[in-house]
Amino acid sequence: MSSSARALAWAVMATLAMTATAGAQPPTPPATEGSMTAYVVMTPTGPATCATWVQWRKPGTSAVDKEGIQYWAEGYLSGLAAGTRNNILGAFRLADLGAWLDQYCAANPQTKLPLALNALGRQMLAHPGGKL
Repeated sequence: MSSSARALAWAVMATLAMTATAGAQPPTPPATEGSMTAYVVMTPTGPATCATWVQWRKPGTSAVDKEGIQYWAEGYLSGLAAGTRNNILGAFRLADLGAWLDQYCAANPQTKLPLALNALGRQMLAHPGGKL
């Protein structure tokens, strides 16, 4: 299966999952200043952390796990860009972003994945030329 077909398949599955659970979601409470809500990749042991990222990116890992967490991270970064109205994606290559996150997560395995991606987003803002 080509990477574009895999991406489409993941997008369809995510849309179906969100549609199926939308009615079961409690209303979102009003945000307070400084608070942040983030949807996360769930694993059998709970929400994804940097340890999950490292584990699912190892050589020999299931392609579904590897691509799934990569696509989720890319979508999270796209959401950061849209939500902050900053073109943080700019000239960055996805492979470079994955490599940065590999290093960050290896050093911070207990960090929740959305917080690691927020740290990556701050680095992207600080280096708009596309080099971390």
